[in-house]
Amino acid sequence: MVATFHGYVHVPFCKVRCGYCDFNTYTATELNGYPQSSFLSHLETEIGLAKDSVGNRELKTVFFGGGTPTLLPAHELVQALWLLKDAFGLADGAQVTTEANPDTVDADYLQAILAGGFNRISFGMQSAVPEVLETLERTHNPEAVATNVAIANSLGFQTSVDLIYGAPGETMEQWQTSVEAALAMNSDHISAYALILEPGTKLARQVSS
Repeated sequence: MVATFHGYVHVPFCKVRCGYCDFNTYTATELNGYPQSSFLSHLETEIGLAKDSVGNRELKTVFFGGGTPTLLPAHELVQALWLLKDAFGLADGAQVTTEANPDTVDADYLQAILAGGFNRISFGMQSAVPEVLETLERTHNPEAVATNVAIANSLGFQTSVDLIYGAPGETMEQWQTSVEAALAMNSDHISAYALILEPGTKLARQVSS
């Protein structure tokens, strides 16, 4: 029996650094000359090192997180998945997920990554309330979440939406608005995370000042 295991690929690129984020992410101005286009070649090297370490173990699930994986062109995101598949193999029925910023995908993008092997999308909704999104420095159009969840559902993806609660100044009514909006999207899964003001983040400094 071939042992199975789980793969995570971190795509560290973001258009804007959210004020609460302490993840290993970089905007275009923070790359110091590192071209985003070289990500795949470095990923291939890392996968080779991982294979040397763990051997031939079939992937049961794969998760692309970030950062914003969907800042990569669709064909590059698919190629990244295939690098993993070529190295380790995918189990039958493997769940293959990418996180997505709602403003970085459309129907064509979603169709392309579906054809390439992805079958689950996790949308970074965070809130349905513009004022809360502004506090979190999330720049997407809240209406784009429902639009793209509907497209993804119609294409046959499993879908998930992420919410954050406890933003500075957020009211219970605003939180209820976000929950009701998420429920109305008929996604397969909803995650709700309490905002943690991590030391060193912009939002933590703003709140403590």
